[in-house]
Parts: sequence; C-alpha cells; structure tokens
Amino acid sequence: MATSVRAFGWAGLLAIAVGAMLSWRPLLLCALVLAALFVWGLWTAERLNYTLFAVLFLVPVTVDPGYPASPVWTVLLTATAIALLGRLQRFHPDAPVVSAGMIAFVLPAACLVAGLVRWSGPQALLVSLLPFVCYALITWHLVAEASRDPAVPERLARAFSWVGVPVALLAIYQRATGTWPVLDALATTIAFTSGAGSGRSVGTMGHPIVYGTFCMMTMCVALGLRGRLWPVPFAAGAVGAVLSGSRSAWIGTVAVLVLWYLAHRPKLTRRGVYLLVAFLVAGGGLAAFGPRPVRATIGFVGARLSNLTGSSSATARYRRTAAALSGIRESVASVLVGRGPEAHVRFFQQVGISDRLAQTFDNSYLTLWYDFGLVALLIFVLLLAGVFVSLRSLTARMLIVGFAVQIWFFDFYLWPCAAATLILAVGLAVGGRVRNGGRA
Repeated sequence: MATSVRAFGWAGLLAIAVGAMLSWRPLLLCALVLAALFVWGLWTAERLNYTLFAVLFLVPVTVDPGYPASPVWTVLLTATAIALLGRLQRFHPDAPVVSAGMIAFVLPAACLVAGLVRWSGPQALLVSLLPFVCYALITWHLVAEASRDPAVPERLARAFSWVGVPVALLAIYQRATGTWPVLDALATTIAFTSGAGSGRSVGTMGHPIVYGTFCMMTMCVALGLRGRLWPVPFAAGAVGAVLSGSRSAWIGTVAVLVLWYLAHRPKLTRRGVYLLVAFLVAGGGLAAFGPRPVRATIGFVGARLSNLTGSSSATARYRRTAAALSGIRESVASVLVGRGPEAHVRFFQQVGISDRLAQTFDNSYLTLWYDFGLVALLIFVLLLAGVFVSLRSLTARMLIVGFAVQIWFFDFYLWPCAAATLILAVGLAVGGRVRNGGRA
C-alpha cells in the first residue's frame, strides 16, 4: 500500500511539474524531452544505432534552432560522435579494431593526397575532407555492427521505412497547406522555406530533393525486404516521392524498379494484368473526376515532367556541367588531381552562374572531379561498383543504384540524409554476406 501511494505521489509531482513547465516554457519542456530521449537512445549499443540514423535521416540541416555551429556541421559531427561512442561501447581489448568498413577511408585518403598536391590552405582542406571522414567513420561503425550481428542493418532499414509513413502524412499536410511547419520559421535562408519550394513537400528533411532520396530509400527497403504489411511503407514512400516533386528521385526510383524487375523477372499472369488495368482505370478516374487536391497533385506532377530537358533547372545544369568540364580540362594536373579543395566554392564566389539557383555544379561526380581529380572520382565509383558486385543483397543493390543515379543531379556531400542511404546500403550488403556464411 505504501509503495503504491509513493508511486502515486511521484506521478502527481511529475504531472504538476509538466503542467507548470507547459504554462511557463513549453519550448523548454520540448527541448528537455528531446534531450532525455536522446540520452535514452545512447544508453545501450543497440538503441544507439537507431539514434544514429534518426539524426542522419530526420534532422534537417536547413534550419537553425540555435546551434553553436552551422547546422550541417552540427548534425554531421553529432552523428559521427554517436558512431564513435558506439565503437567505444563495443570496445574490447581482444576484439580486432580493423574491419572491412575501413575501406571507406580510401576515398578521404585519396582526397587528402590530391589536396596536398593542389594546396589551397589548411581551412579549405579541412572543410572539404571533413564530410568524407565523417561518413567513413559512420560506415566503419555500421559495418562492424553488421559483422557482429548481421540483422542490425535490416532492423534499422525496416524501422526507418516505417518512419516514412508518418513523415508522408506530414508531407501531405505540407502540400495541402502550402507551409512547412517549424522549418519555415527556423530556416537558415529563404531558399529553404515553403515559398521557395513552390508547393513541394520536404517531410522533416528541409529540402525536397533530400526528402525524395529518403522516400526512394523507404520504397527500396519495403520492396526488397518484404516485411509484414510492406505495401504500407512502400505506398507512403511513393506518395512522399510524388509530393517532393524531386525528378532526380523519380529517375532513381525508375532505375531501382528496373533492377528489381530484372532480378525477379516476374511472370505475366492474368491476375497481374487485371490489377494493372484496374490501377490504370482508377488512376485515370482520379485524374479526371477525383477530388480537387488529387487533381491538383496530378497537375503538379505533370508540370514537373513537362519540358523535362528544357526547364530552367535543366538548362542551369547544362551551364554548370559545361563550366565544370571547362575547369577540369584546363590542364593535365586539373584532370588528374583536380583544382584543389573547395575549388567549386571559390568558382561560384568569384565567377558564378547568375541564374539565381543553387550555386553548385549539381552533380556529385563532377564536383568530386573538379575538386580532387580523376583519381578520387575513380576510387569513389569503384567503391560503389565493388559493393554492388561483390555483395549479393538485392536491397543493398537497389539502394546503391538509386543513390548513384540520383547524385548525378545534386551534390550530396553536405546532406547527411542522402549519404545515410548509401551507408545503410553498405550495412545491408555486409549483413547479407555475413548471414550467408561469408566474411565482412
């Protein structure tokens, strides 16, 4: 009896404290709750992996609630610190430190050599190398976790594919209202607000292209792993991808579906034909006679697909590609080792392309070549191809293909959510290999 009274008393005190906090500082209460959840998520090595990918996938780098540093570096360094904490939690004097995940450090090592050859100062070298080093550390951690328990990456993938369901509901709300709650108020620039998004949804990721990458990931995982009720996260990912208006994600998803089809070669059955016809009839009916929001969304998709190669963003990419290739071909040295760390940043600061769009080359391969040369680019491509060819997980292959296609249209280096897609693919591939009796 005394125990129950004591428990009731503590619950009452907690309720009073929460009520007082809500009436006094609701934002402070939210911050404290998030901090408590964060600490709880780091308490065990198993929960830590979910916390790590929650930071990578869900925390936007386009808003600043008062971080001590730039949002990009805050998120990226926080994720890296979590991965290092995970390695410390697993540390044992007799356990091997070296693992297959350390192959990821080959890319930043190649970039370091190129940066020393084409010296641009210590700050430029540090800033340009830091994302690659952080992603390599996170990859090392996940590969080590997959080697220890091959089910870890799959559990992570399934969990975050289901996280895509409530995020898709948020995307629907963003599309219906034309606003991005919280993100608009805390955006670092007007380019990361709903006004600049032209009706495109961003989920919690802060940018429609990055949200499109996340949706592509959830669709790949749902289709590849086929868990219980897998059509639900697959449909949520498809809805989110449509509402993001990210044509690069759409192209990447088409490539993924082609790969899945070639891997399975499903037979044409009468039931399949009936389902396809029913889907087409239902889609046509919705397009013609459906509710206004549905017809508006279909019109939005049609507008995004019209004049695909002649749109302003397409012509901007043509100009950027020409500018990047011109700089690369300036000399043999610029072809082999690039023009130096952060060279593309200096190009847009000094010369630029005055089209009021993102001041990047919008092509991860060209940016890597422009800054660090052909050697670094080939190493990056070979790492992608090596994971694709040597490890047999179809889901991992789908993620790699989708990622490799999409980053042709934007620079992913400072978008942790996009990079997390590739890291998760590596973890799934290693986990599948270990499960099948191989070594990581």
